[in-house]
Amino acid sequence: MNWELVKARGHNTVKVKHDGKEYYLHSRYNPIKEATSWVNGLPKILQDKVIVIGLGLGYHIAELKKIYPDLTIHIFEFNAKYVKWMNDNKLISDDLLNEQVVLHFDQDSILDELMQMLNENMENLFIYKPSLELIENKAMKRSLESFHLYNRTILEQSGNLIENFNLNLTLRDKEISNERFNFHDHTCILVSAGPSLTKQLSMLKRVRLDKKIKVICVGTAVIPLLAENIKPDLIMISDPKDNIFKQLEGINTTSIPLVYLSTANHLTVKSYSGERYIAWQKGFQQAEIKAQSNTILIETGGSVATCLLDMLVKLGSKRIGLIGQDLSFTDNYSHAANTHAQKVIQEDYSYIEVKDYYGNSQVKTSKNLYAYLKWFERYASTHQDIELCNCTEGGAYIKGWDHISLREFLNA
Repeated sequence: MNWELVKARGHNTVKVKHDGKEYYLHSRYNPIKEATSWVNGLPKILQDKVIVIGLGLGYHIAELKKIYPDLTIHIFEFNAKYVKWMNDNKLISDDLLNEQVVLHFDQDSILDELMQMLNENMENLFIYKPSLELIENKAMKRSLESFHLYNRTILEQSGNLIENFNLNLTLRDKEISNERFNFHDHTCILVSAGPSLTKQLSMLKRVRLDKKIKVICVGTAVIPLLAENIKPDLIMISDPKDNIFKQLEGINTTSIPLVYLSTANHLTVKSYSGERYIAWQKGFQQAEIKAQSNTILIETGGSVATCLLDMLVKLGSKRIGLIGQDLSFTDNYSHAANTHAQKVIQEDYSYIEVKDYYGNSQVKTSKNLYAYLKWFERYASTHQDIELCNCTEGGAYIKGWDHISLREFLNA
C-alpha cells in the first residue's frame, strides 16, 4: 500500500494505491464541500465528545470543529505509517490538532483505547469511510465497514423511526420495568430465528416444565415456537419496517406479553392482541428524553436479539443462553424453518468467513450479521458478571461466550 498527495482544484487530496486499485481519501473536485456534506449528514450531536474513525487530510475534522466548537473529537487512525507520512510532510497543522482534538494512532494501544471509549459512548462513533482503505488489519476493517453500514441504515430510516415513535406514544402503553418483569432468580433462554433453531425445538419443549426458566423470543421466532406448542414468556420486536407484521400475523398471542422498542413498526404494535410494553432505547434522542432516571434504557446493537439481551440483563437475569443465534448462513439458510423470512442464500452472495461454533472450521456471514457478532463479543467483555452461554450448536463462534449444548445448559 502506498499513497501520494495530489492537487484537487486548489486543495490537496490523497491517492491511495492498494491491491492494484486506486482510492481517494477526499474528493478530487471539492474536498471542502464534501467535508461539509459529511458533517451535515451526521445525526445531531448532543454529547460533549465524539469518536471519528479516519484522519484523512482533516477536512472533515475541521468542518466538525466549525459546527461544534465545544466538542472534543477523538480521531482513531489505524495506519501509523500514514500518520508518520502526514507528519513528515507537515500536513498536520497545529490548528487541526489543538486541545479540542485528540489523535489516537499508537497501534499497540489503539484497540484498547477505542474499546474503552465505545463502552462509554457507542452512539457517537462516526466513520469517515474513505479512510477505511488505509486499514491493513482485515478483521478490523470488516468490523468498521459493518458498523458503517448499520449507521447508514439508521440514518436512512430516521424519518420512519420518528413517525413510529410518535404514533406508538399515542397507545399509552406501560413501559418495561423491573417491577413488571423481574428475572433476578430466573435462567433465561433467548430464542432467535437462525437456521439452527429448528433442531433445538424438541429440547426446548422440556423447558416449559421448569418455571424457573424463562423462554424469551424475538418476533421472527414466534411462529416456529407456537407450531411446536412452545409458548414463550415474552416476545420482543424492534424493526421499524412494515414487513415485520408478518412475524405475528394469524397467530393467537393474547396471553403472551409483547415488549417493543419505541420506534418499532406502529402497525404491528397496534395490532398486537396481548399485553404491550414499550421500551426506550439509547441512541435515539426522543426515547432518551422520554426515559426517566429510574427507567430501563436499552442498548440496541442493531438487531432485536441484541436489544433483547441487554433488556434481560437489565431486568436482572444473571444466566442467559442463546439458541437460534447463528449469526451466519448455516447450511446456506438465512432463518429457521417455518419463519416468514427464511430464504436460501445463493452461492454468489457476497459474504465474510468467520470461525464456526465449534472452532474448527469457517462459516459464511454477511456484513450486518458480522456487526452483530462483534456486538455480542463486546457485550460479553463488559458483562463478565453475567453467565452468557451460546447454546445455538451451529453458526458462528462468539468470543467471550461459553459454548455448550442446550442440554448441558438446562442440566447445569
